[in-house]
Amino acid sequence: MAAKWTGGHSSPILCLGANKEGLVASGAEGGDLITWSQEGIPLGQIQFQGTDDVTCVIFSPACPNKLYASHGEVISILDIRSFKGSIDDFHVNEEEVNCLSLNETENLLASADDSGTIKILDLESKRVSRSLRKHSNICSSVAFRPQRPQSLLSCGLDMQVIFATQ
Repeated sequence: MAAKWTGGHSSPILCLGANKEGLVASGAEGGDLITWSQEGIPLGQIQFQGTDDVTCVIFSPACPNKLYASHGEVISILDIRSFKGSIDDFHVNEEEVNCLSLNETENLLASADDSGTIKILDLESKRVSRSLRKHSNICSSVAFRPQRPQSLLSCGLDMQVIFATQ
């Protein structure tokens, strides 16, 4: 059975994320981010400054109220309980971020961008711990390997899958 969720976005939706409690977040063109109930009811909406698209949203597995969102070159951390603005913003990538990934211990956040670069952000120190320039074209996706918090995989428009360790 399928149900159409309405009453949310007015521009094309680019990404989705869900937490373990069933809440959903969706990001769209023009900086629009909406959180939804399990029943498809819009709960909150944020319009990020500027016109950058929201390209990736991921929830923290350990803290289901924490949401990471990329929009343009910026990564924002939000608390969905007080959905008025970001808790923290990071501008670590030089071009549009396409994908975000948290490692299992949630101390590292990887971001893949249009330049082919992956930035690894240490969330405790709030600094870039490593910058990987492995792709010759857009890096479209990045993922930490389960049970190996220092290993990650990436892929891009250069038709390459790359395995990297820290």
